[in-house]
Amino acid sequence: QPRRSLSARSASPLSCAALSGAKPRRAEPRRAAMASRGEVFSHKEEQVLHAILDALFADLGDEGAQALLAAQTAHDPRSDEELVAFARRPASAFTDSMDIVRARLATFDGPDQDTFHALLKTLATRVGCLALTGKRGPLYRHEAVVVQGILKSWFTSPLQQIRELGKVFKLLASVFFLQGDGAKNPNFKAMGYEPPDMAVLREVVNKATAVDFNKCRIQQMEFLQQPSGGIAGPQPIEVLCDCVVVGSGPGGAVVAAELTEAGFRVALLERGRWRAPGEQSCSEAGATRELYQEAGNFFTSDHSISILAGSCFGGGASLNWSCCLPPPEQVREEWARDFGLDWAAGPAMAEAVERVRHRLSIHSEGVELNAANQVLMRGCERLGYASEIAAQQGWQPQSPDDGGWCSLGWKQGRRQGMHGSALADAAQTGRLLLLDGCSADEILRDRTGSACGVRATMRDGTDSRTVIVRGRGVVVAGGALLTPLLLRRSGLKNPHIGRHLRLHPAMTIWGRFDEPIRFFEGAPMTTVSRVVEDQDGKGYGAKIWVPNLHPATFATLSPWHGPQEFKQALASYAHAAPLISLVRDQGEGKVWENSNRRVKVSYSMQQVDKLHLQNALEHSARILVAAGAREVHSAHNSVKPLRLAAVAEDGSDAAVQAELEAWLAQLRAKGMQTLDVMLGSAHQMGTCRMAASPKLGAAKPTGETWEVPGLFVADTSTFPTASGVNPMWTCAAIAHHTAQHVKQRLGASPELSEPAPPRRQRLARGCMSAACVREPTHTGKHGPRGAPLPAEASTSVSEYSSSSSESSSCRH
Repeated sequence: QPRRSLSARSASPLSCAALSGAKPRRAEPRRAAMASRGEVFSHKEEQVLHAILDALFADLGDEGAQALLAAQTAHDPRSDEELVAFARRPASAFTDSMDIVRARLATFDGPDQDTFHALLKTLATRVGCLALTGKRGPLYRHEAVVVQGILKSWFTSPLQQIRELGKVFKLLASVFFLQGDGAKNPNFKAMGYEPPDMAVLREVVNKATAVDFNKCRIQQMEFLQQPSGGIAGPQPIEVLCDCVVVGSGPGGAVVAAELTEAGFRVALLERGRWRAPGEQSCSEAGATRELYQEAGNFFTSDHSISILAGSCFGGGASLNWSCCLPPPEQVREEWARDFGLDWAAGPAMAEAVERVRHRLSIHSEGVELNAANQVLMRGCERLGYASEIAAQQGWQPQSPDDGGWCSLGWKQGRRQGMHGSALADAAQTGRLLLLDGCSADEILRDRTGSACGVRATMRDGTDSRTVIVRGRGVVVAGGALLTPLLLRRSGLKNPHIGRHLRLHPAMTIWGRFDEPIRFFEGAPMTTVSRVVEDQDGKGYGAKIWVPNLHPATFATLSPWHGPQEFKQALASYAHAAPLISLVRDQGEGKVWENSNRRVKVSYSMQQVDKLHLQNALEHSARILVAAGAREVHSAHNSVKPLRLAAVAEDGSDAAVQAELEAWLAQLRAKGMQTLDVMLGSAHQMGTCRMAASPKLGAAKPTGETWEVPGLFVADTSTFPTASGVNPMWTCAAIAHHTAQHVKQRLGASPELSEPAPPRRQRLARGCMSAACVREPTHTGKHGPRGAPLPAEASTSVSEYSSSSSESSSCRH
C-alpha cells in the first residue's frame, strides 16, 4: 500500500503523478515530440501497459480453460474450441493492442493524457512503483500473478485515488472488446454475441419510406468553398431564417416541427452529422467513436460515474432505448409548488404531453418482450412486485432482432427517433434548413439586447468556416451538458446556469440463467417495475428496467475479481439477464468547460440517493432469483457474485432465500463507496432550470431566458429537478409548450435585426458570403413570415444565394 503521506497529496482524477512527485503538465512538449515521430508511448510505457493488460485479460492456462468450460451449461451452441481459445487468449494476442489503446487515449483531454503518461512512467521506476504498489519496480518485471494481486488491491483500496487507478486500467482492458467493426472481434463467438447483419438491416430499411434530409441540408464541402475574402482571410457566411434552433434532439426537433408547420423557416444547427442508413456501421466501435459525447470516454471529474450522452443528429433520441414514460404527477406538482411553474401541474402540461405523444408516436400497443424483459416480469409476478409494459417511441422494424441495435444508432423503424418523427415532420414542410457538422459558438444580440442569431463553426474534416445564422428568435436545445456552456460563452450571468445538474445515477446487476437469454436481441426496455419508485412519499426512489448492453459496455460494467472470474462472466454474456436500477436523485452537480472547450462535470451523490439505489439493487437481485437465476452479479468490486447451490423455480425455496439474504447483507455492509461500484448516467437534466423568478432559475416558465429577450431554452436543462423517468417525453412536452411562446415572439417581431457590433467580430460587409432565406415579406395568421421555400428545399449555398438575390438583407 502507498504511504499515506504521499497518497494524501492526491485529490484529482488520474492524480497518481502526485504520488511520485511528477508534474504532468511538463509532459506536453514530450508528447508533441513523440507525436511528431509517430509515437504515443515510450518502450517502457508500453511494457507497463502490456503487463497490466495481460494481467487483467490473461491467459488462463489449461487448468483455467477447463474450469471455464466446466462452468458452462449443457446444450451450449458454442464449441469447446471457441471457449478454450477465449480462455487462453491474453491481451497481447491482439497484434494491434497498442493501436487500440492509442486510439482510446486520443479521446482523453490533453492534461489527462499527460497525467496518464506520468502514471506509466512512475510504474516503470523502482521508487514510483513502490509508492503505488508496495512492490519495487519496474512493474513489468513482476510475474502476472503479482500484477494481478496489485490490481485487486487497487480495486478494493480504502483510498479513492488508488481505486481510481484500477478503474482507468480496467476501462482500457474493455477496449479490447471494441476492437474492429462488425464480426472481426475474435471474442464475440465465445461470448455468444452475433453482430448485426448489415445486409439484412439495410434490406429492411430499403423497404421503408424514410425522409432524405439531404433535401434540406447545406452540403459542407460546397459551403466551405465559398469565397474566402482575399488576404483578410475567410469571411463568415451568413444564413437568414425566421428562427435559429441549436440542437436536433427531442427538444430542438419538436420546436423545429412546431415552427415549420406554423409557416416559419427554421435553421437547425447540429454538431453531429446526418448519415443515410447506407452509411451507418451499426457497431459498438463505430457508434462509440462517432455518436457519443467525447467518443464515449466521458466521466464525472472523480471518474465515479460514466456519462453517456448523444452527440449526433437526432441527439440522445438516436441512441436511447426507446422507452417513454410521461412526467409523473408528483414531479409536476413539485415543479409548480417549489418553482412557480403553475403550467406544469395544470392542463397546459397535460395538453403538451398528449400532443407530443402523437408527434413522437408513443404507444404501448403491440410491444413485444424479449427474454430479459420476460425475466423481469416473471420475477416481479412471483414476488408480487408491481411491473408493467413500458410505452415505446415509434415502432420497431419488422425483423425480430433489429430493436437491439438502438444504442448503436440504428433506429429505422416507423417513426423511430427524431429523424423518423419530429425532424421528419419539419423537413416535409420544406421550411427546414439543416446545418449539420455545425457547432454553435455564441448567441448574437442586437442593439436592444435581444437575441438575433448565432455565430457558429461549420466543419468538414480539417476544414472549417465561421457561419452567422440570423433569425428573429433563437432556441437553444443542446442538452443539459452543452446548453449552459453556450449561454455562458454568450455572456449570460444567471447563477443557475450550469448548476443543479441531475444525472439519474444507475447501477446494473445481472443474473446468469441456464438457458440462453440473448438480451441484446429485440427491443431492450419494454417493461418497468415501480416497486421502489417512491421511497420517501415525495416521489424519490428508483425504477427497475432492462438495459441494452453490447460487449464492451457489458465488460466495462462487470467488476474485476481476477482474470478467471472476469472471463467466466464474459463467457456468460448470452445467458445473462441484466437489470438496471435508476434513481431519481436529489444530489446535484455542475457543468463547465476548460480552456480546450472540453466539457467537464462534477457531481456529488447524496447518501439518501445511495440508500434508494441500494434498496433498488436488493429488489433487483430478488427479482432475478425468483425468475430462476443460478448466479447474481452486482457491480461491486468488493463483493463476489452469488452462486446458488440450487435454483427455486418459484423463488420460495428456503435454502435459496437464505443464501440470497446473506449475500445481500454483504452488499449492504459495503454500501455505495465511490469507485467501488460501477455507476452510469444516460440522463442529464437541470442546468438551466425553469422557474418563476431569476432567483430560482435561468429560464422563465415560457422557456425564454430571464436575461436575453428572444432567447429560449427547450431541452432537459430546463427541468427544475430530476424527472425520475426517461426524460424524452417530458423534454418534448416542455419543448412543445415553449414553441407556442416562440411563435408569439416571432409574430411580434416582423424584421430581422442587425447583431450589435461588439459581437459581430468585425465582419467585413464588402466581402460577406451569404446563404439566405428571404426576409419575411407578408403576414399570416401567426404574424409576419416569408414565402415558403421551394418543395425541393435548397441543398447548397449557391442555390440559396441565387434564389435570394432580391433580398435586401443579402450582401454578396
